[in-house]
Amino acid sequence: MIKLQRNRYHQPGRRALYTMALAAFALLLLGTQACNTAKKTTTVAPVKPVSQERKPEEYLAQTISWNTFSGKADMHFENRDQSQDFTGNLRMNKGKDIWASIIALGIAEVARASITPDSLRAIIKIGKKAYALSYKEGLELIQAQVEFPVLQNLFIGNPLISDVAVKKSETKDSLMLITLEKDDFTELLQYNKRTGTLQELQLNSTQRDFTCTIRYEKYGPITGQQPFAFNRYITINNKGQQVRLDMEFSKAELDVPVETKFSIPDAYERKSIPKK
Repeated sequence: MIKLQRNRYHQPGRRALYTMALAAFALLLLGTQACNTAKKTTTVAPVKPVSQERKPEEYLAQTISWNTFSGKADMHFENRDQSQDFTGNLRMNKGKDIWASIIALGIAEVARASITPDSLRAIIKIGKKAYALSYKEGLELIQAQVEFPVLQNLFIGNPLISDVAVKKSETKDSLMLITLEKDDFTELLQYNKRTGTLQELQLNSTQRDFTCTIRYEKYGPITGQQPFAFNRYITINNKGQQVRLDMEFSKAELDVPVETKFSIPDAYERKSIPKK
């Protein structure tokens, strides 16, 4: 586990800022100014135990129900070019949009972004740069294989793929292992049999040379007493390129009013991003 150290933040270059604002965001998050209405979650109560005799479909049905989300997390982002620590805040409307920004050293917003099923926009405050592109172009640039609903599931903590029949299931010690397949992707889910909570997710596609592993830790109740993994440790390998993102949430709240308006100031210079 990577320990977050805010004092490691240093001012990255233009390309690094863009990657941080979009990769750390669309590949797994960027930060946002938490809503003033968000309540800090300080208590981590045990999740209510469930029957160890549950069927695989019952584990899959235990997902977080939500319409809006507001959260704040300390993050560590790392790829072959950089290693950065920052604070991220996130606001989402289910199926509609994600609004996010990066806060450096806990005080200064350095980047903000908005993503919808059709578009991905970002502003970099250092140098007043702005970027506007389609969702597909954004994913190509950050080397991701993430559909919009999958991206929102990733932030909420639900399985990335869940709307298909169970391909295989087995028990191993204290875990229930469930395999799902969709298109050329295979997803392996590891659930704690006692609590019913998701412990690890592995998503891979041999055809795309893509793998994603997510560990879920520090479960606690949020809105409606739903179990939420406050710590996520994510590793993505795409065609030999690795991206890592650790998220340690200090705030998480469901179904509260969220403001996700996004605009590019006139004073910002619109830039294009050359592909590597």
